[in-house]
Amino acid sequence: MSTGARPHTHQCSTRRLPRWRRGCSRQRIALTAVYALLLLAALAGARVGRAQAAAAPATFPEDAVKAVFLYRFAGYVQWPMSDAQTQFVVAVMGADDVAARLQSLLPDHPIHGLPAAVRRIRGLEELGAAQMLYIGPDYDGNLAALTARLRARPVLVVTDRDGALDAGSMVNFLMQSGHVRFEVSMVAARRAGLIISSDLLAVAQRVKTGDRRAQPLCAPLAGQRTGCERRVAAR
Repeated sequence: MSTGARPHTHQCSTRRLPRWRRGCSRQRIALTAVYALLLLAALAGARVGRAQAAAAPATFPEDAVKAVFLYRFAGYVQWPMSDAQTQFVVAVMGADDVAARLQSLLPDHPIHGLPAAVRRIRGLEELGAAQMLYIGPDYDGNLAALTARLRARPVLVVTDRDGALDAGSMVNFLMQSGHVRFEVSMVAARRAGLIISSDLLAVAQRVKTGDRRAQPLCAPLAGQRTGCERRVAAR
């Protein structure tokens, strides 16, 4: 069984669009897929009905947003093939609030065709066969030493700390203008045998490629309709 299933994205129909507007933007597709589930995560724990959901505020708790991002990240990552996996496990260390959100969200949402579950752990000895590890802001240990122990294992390591990509993280959360964003290290992902979709890279705030010859990814500048920003870091 392969956990390299297709990302959860929607296809675009261009039949009725004028020629100059035809074609799908990967960035728009990925953003829509990620943010479409934010309300679900924010409200999953409370199990509110449709009427309450319609009256929900436009902003969401940070832990809910991060929980949805973790769920969505899995859809854009390809793991090595394995026939032994019967469950997709997201391990969480140092983030009880995010773990609680995931516990409400994952049971009803399979990942790569597998039943999904969250496991709260205190150390790597409890990681088991988890495919993803989120190391939250309450973890106060040596992050570089921790990721070094996972270097040869196909585990997507997601962190929540400044400079975490340089410490071996693969995806790291950022807070920018009150919004949750993320950066990606292709170097660390390749080292673990993971393949990250270009759709996810397209919406990352920064991509660490390890290749000085790599062409910069561009995205619209915040608050502007035109222009782009360089988001590729060679180191």
